[in-house]
Amino acid sequence: MGSLGKYIKYVIYLVVLLIGLLLGYMIFGKSNSAIEPIEHPQHTQEPSFTCSMHPNVVQKKEGACPICGMDLVKVGASNTTATENQFKMSERALALANVQTSIIGVNATGNQILLSGEVTTNNKTNATQTTLFDGRLDKLEVNFIGEYVKKGQRIGTIYSPELYLAQDKLLTSSSYKDTHEKLYAAARNTLGLWKLSDNQIDDLLKSGKPILNFPLVADVSGTVVEIMASEGNYFKQGDPLFKVAKLYSVWAVFQAYENQLPFLKNGQEILISSKAYKGDYVTAKISFIEPILDRGKRIVSVRVDIENKNGKWKPGMFVEGVVKIENMEEGLVMVPKSAVLWTGEKSVVYKKPNASKPIFEMLQVRLGESVGDNYVVLDGLKLGDEVVTNGAFTIDAAAQLNGKKSMMYAKDLGLEKPISHQENLDLVSPELNIKLKGILNTYFDLKNELVAANSKNVIEIVSKLTKELELIKFDTVDDDLRLNLEEALKSLTDIKKDKSVEGSRLLFKNLSKNFIFLSSRINGYEKPIYVQHCPMADNNSGADWLSLEKAIKNPYFGDKMLTCGSVVRIID
Repeated sequence: MGSLGKYIKYVIYLVVLLIGLLLGYMIFGKSNSAIEPIEHPQHTQEPSFTCSMHPNVVQKKEGACPICGMDLVKVGASNTTATENQFKMSERALALANVQTSIIGVNATGNQILLSGEVTTNNKTNATQTTLFDGRLDKLEVNFIGEYVKKGQRIGTIYSPELYLAQDKLLTSSSYKDTHEKLYAAARNTLGLWKLSDNQIDDLLKSGKPILNFPLVADVSGTVVEIMASEGNYFKQGDPLFKVAKLYSVWAVFQAYENQLPFLKNGQEILISSKAYKGDYVTAKISFIEPILDRGKRIVSVRVDIENKNGKWKPGMFVEGVVKIENMEEGLVMVPKSAVLWTGEKSVVYKKPNASKPIFEMLQVRLGESVGDNYVVLDGLKLGDEVVTNGAFTIDAAAQLNGKKSMMYAKDLGLEKPISHQENLDLVSPELNIKLKGILNTYFDLKNELVAANSKNVIEIVSKLTKELELIKFDTVDDDLRLNLEEALKSLTDIKKDKSVEGSRLLFKNLSKNFIFLSSRINGYEKPIYVQHCPMADNNSGADWLSLEKAIKNPYFGDKMLTCGSVVRIID
């Protein structure tokens, strides 16, 4: 039965692969219907053939792709145009690829910041129960976190030689209080300073005997959030026994990155939700933004007060906050994240220059802060431009097939030569260079565990990689390096939260973008570093990764599609 199940599994994989190959062929396989060159004067050149899914494969004759076995298609040999970045696609091809476009600055969505945080106790309502005199704690009746303690409640017993002597002194002085009234009053006041009530003192005088194990009484009220004491230990006056909090009000403490700070302010509304209560939100206001930046993580704490009379929000609970950005800078250009394709440190989008024609061109853009689902565009686009927001990778593949500049093919971006660090003027200090080498080695370990689909090792290596990155002093590096380090830490945090292999593989895409940049700043690495690309990763959006081997071992699919991908760049 096990053999049959395994056989059926491989049949299913084969069927899915054939369907994908058929779809790729339908979209790109017939150049006359899927990709239409813009008509320009013809120039004769030798024809060549390439793979729809692996455009780096180029041959002079028809045949099959050596990577996936798909039939090679003819690259347009006469598509030299006046505008070298532009090409045309048929309406049928656009429909099959579900290509969608959006106009920059019109009907813009996602002008919001998403923050992650945790519910904590409100420090303003916290209190600590302490010992009032030296002694040995014989019994503690507060036994567990979450127990409610009321002021005046008995919380245990304590043996105190000092208290025993004070009681004996009071009893002795009571026998001659009529003649030595001041001595009696002083002895009684001593017990009062230790917060013994008048009733307790009167009971002591009636009994005529000192109490050996004296009862402890709570002088604070609230829910126990921490217990520091244990029975049998000796405590000095003022030592803490346990902490309580009044949970009718709690804090939500969010972590905001440095580039999000310009959009946050005290009094700003924030919509808070938790996975524990899906669809249930609470609206609150930012009450405090930490004035000091964490120099290691480059984050600040943003605090929000939440009413919690029904006890719904529990300390330790993970929450998310959405802050809407109002009164944004006039003329600010923002592009949806789905429109951006990354090639290491470079980012490109596909623009539709003519709204009435299915013509596209690749543009390199310079991006600023991340705002919700958008990036601020510093250069490359203007308000009113129409860009591809869904199917950008498909458009890029079409560009490659049509002989145009393409993100997928290193030659088209002027990166066909291995990068030489001797030409790189932005190398880091020798000390940081050594640290980055070690961090890069850990990245390669993480990539290998994703290939092997070993979830336990993935989380362990992610924790190790996080610690190594946090040792870098972010304030000593340039802005580009700092930004990539911060984004890498965020990706690692997301991977640790997700924990699944599938989720880790998806999040590995963004992490690899940052490490491709980091690797270009390292000098003297012992081996060539290969930038590899899989066009089918992330639901056919495509993804890059780094490898020390030229042979493809795909971390996004593992043994399901182990060799899917190609080398697009070499960092030497």
